Amino acid sequence: MLKAYYRLTKPGIIYGNLLTAIGGFLFGAQGDINPYLLVAMSVGTSMIIASACVFNNYIDRDIDAYMARTKKRALVSKQISPTKALIFGGALGLIGVIVLYCFTNIPTLALGIIGFVSYVFLYTFSKRRTVYSTLIGSISGSTPIAAGYTAATGQFDSAALILFLIMAIWQLPHFYAIGIFRRDDYAAAGVPILSVVKG
Repeated sequence: MLKAYYRLTKPGIIYGNLLTAIGGFLFGAQGDINPYLLVAMSVGTSMIIASACVFNNYIDRDIDAYMARTKKRALVSKQISPTKALIFGGALGLIGVIVLYCFTNIPTLALGIIGFVSYVFLYTFSKRRTVYSTLIGSISGSTPIAAGYTAATGQFDSAALILFLIMAIWQLPHFYAIGIFRRDDYAAAGVPILSVVKG
């Protein structure tokens, strides 16, 4: 059962985004590394990402049933009830917010909240309706690197913006490649990504 909850957080997404967050932190610290701040940023950011992924799983459980790569997820297979998933996701998000608020700074917390909202609400709902969902989803995937930077520097400046934009631009070909590879899955679920709509 613990493994089911663990997988509900989409650990691959957490680890990938945490890597960029740590990179942003190290870039911002410029050699003056505060290990406690790094740990706090990593824990808080990871908890918020995990929370967003749980809520995404909750919302997408209907279309996940149609895709080969997602049909065995805990909510689809009923290993975890929707109510328990919501409680779990809410708890993770609350922990993340508290950690970032108490041990980092407001810009880092703000980026965490922006990433959460853009993933859970903007991206999750737009991917059912428009080919531009990939562009919208790039927002949430770009906030961790900027959050790492702001945790180290205490401010969102031009360097943070450049890091954010680099990640946003990189994600488009990255996800379009996945979209081509998983085209049949997305088509079966009725998700109008570019590879389904345009071929």
